[in-house]
Amino acid sequence: MSERATTLYAESLELKREVGLMLLLPESLDGLACVAVAKGEAKRAVRLFGATRALHELVRNHLSAKEYAALREPYLATTHSQLSGEEWEAAFAEGLAMGFEEAVGYALSEEELPSSTLVPMPELPPNEALTLREREVALLVGRGLTNRQIAQELVLSEHTVHHHVTNILKKLNLSSRQQVASRLPDR
Repeated sequence: MSERATTLYAESLELKREVGLMLLLPESLDGLACVAVAKGEAKRAVRLFGATRALHELVRNHLSAKEYAALREPYLATTHSQLSGEEWEAAFAEGLAMGFEEAVGYALSEEELPSSTLVPMPELPPNEALTLREREVALLVGRGLTNRQIAQELVLSEHTVHHHVTNILKKLNLSSRQQVASRLPDR
């Protein structure tokens, strides 16, 4: 059963990535994390839960925090019982530190990544912190989308997207859209 679930979640993740459904990616990653718990792969599951949390912060979360917690609590509790507190925190932090492509690649791989290959995500200084919507727009700018494409993806007006892009460039002290991808920790 867990192999079929893995296959379906992996296919879902690949298809969503391929067609650019960024807003729905966290659900597939989350599903793979739950499957990892069922397989007894606690550290992998915790990393995926961390990566899922980071993606949920980047994209609009369709579930409230309360709903999300209720759905994942049994799985998180299982991983807490399988790892020491220190191991759990380290694995979760590694998941949080994964960029978008790294998280998807890790979720789709069968191999366990050694901790040393995961590079911590740099923090934005507090005065440069972007809102969740700005992070979402910045991620799409970093992927090379135009304002029109971003507006279609996020169901916003082009004017609103332009406003967000202007704010992003100002907050990150950048002069061009091309610099956004290299500046954001979540590429």
